[in-house]
Amino acid sequence: MEAIRTADSAAMPSLYTDDAIILHPNADAVSGADAIAQYWRGFFELGITDARPHTLEVIPMGEYALEVGESSVYGADGALLGRGKIMVLWKNDGGVWKMHRDTWNSSTP
Repeated sequence: MEAIRTADSAAMPSLYTDDAIILHPNADAVSGADAIAQYWRGFFELGITDARPHTLEVIPMGEYALEVGESSVYGADGALLGRGKIMVLWKNDGGVWKMHRDTWNSSTP
């Protein structure tokens, strides 16, 4: 959340496994550290300054865990810019839980 609040796109790939894939709406999948950093740079250029995920369920699966939840994103003035559903497949990567597959969709038009 700190990386999002500070718009630190360079830090974002470290939160993902080396073979992570972002499956975001209305576009092709994103993989690789450079592409993930570029994706998040574009995310921040939309004026998003805060994201508030809310976990509804975590399903443990050995070295993986599936998180299901909701999230809201906000702009610099605190205005709600969007909200939606999220699913993140987490992977235990050498003792550190990292995002392995990251996807979401909007609940607003």
